[in-house]
Amino acid sequence: MPKMIVSDYDKTFYLNDKDIEKNKLLVNQFRKKGNIFVIATGRSYLDLKEEVDKYNLKYDYALINHGSTIINRNNQVLCNFLIKNDIIKDIKNDLELAKTKFYFCCSKLESRVNFEHLDLTKIAIVYNNDINIKEINDRINKKYKEVTSYIINDNMLEIISKDIDKSKSIKLLSSYLKIKKTNIYTIGDGYSDINMVKDYSGYAVKKSIIELKKVAKKEYSSVSEMIMEIFDSKI
Repeated sequence: MPKMIVSDYDKTFYLNDKDIEKNKLLVNQFRKKGNIFVIATGRSYLDLKEEVDKYNLKYDYALINHGSTIINRNNQVLCNFLIKNDIIKDIKNDLELAKTKFYFCCSKLESRVNFEHLDLTKIAIVYNNDINIKEINDRINKKYKEVTSYIINDNMLEIISKDIDKSKSIKLLSSYLKIKKTNIYTIGDGYSDINMVKDYSGYAVKKSIIELKKVAKKEYSSVSEMIMEIFDSKI
């Protein structure tokens, strides 16, 4: 029975250029044994593709836009969850766009579309530094039961459908691949990683948010350190 590692990308699989080379080496060893490696990221398709091309990353599946879209290594879409079209206009009005540095939306494999585009999978907002982002994030989550808003950093939040997250996306993928839950290993650092780490008895990198560390089994300095310990691998 194959095993599956699901790793967040930014601040987890990628910490710096030296660290990612170690991670790639261990992941390639892991995959050569017939196992499956999945990138679970808030990045859109094109934003992830830039990293894949830059670092020559090898993976089997990717959960992009915080799990809203599942693609395989040939960029075929296996699953896609949308924000309901009838609430997009209201959400836009509540985001106080006049106070932003920039914003964009994503739709399936399209990574830069506007609010007027139908069938959005993600809304990304970067605010000015003087904005109380937690207040806006809480407002969206309380007012709209159809979506989830995540704080990405001090001035950025991203919104996806409430019907999906990284954990639910893993469940769909593992069911499709017929992989047991006990053979799935997750690791991340941020808010959108909490459910997948909690639901799959996963791990946190050491510079994770406190909320994630509380649900993680253990903290690691890198993905390669996790692989070496759990799978008795060596660099």
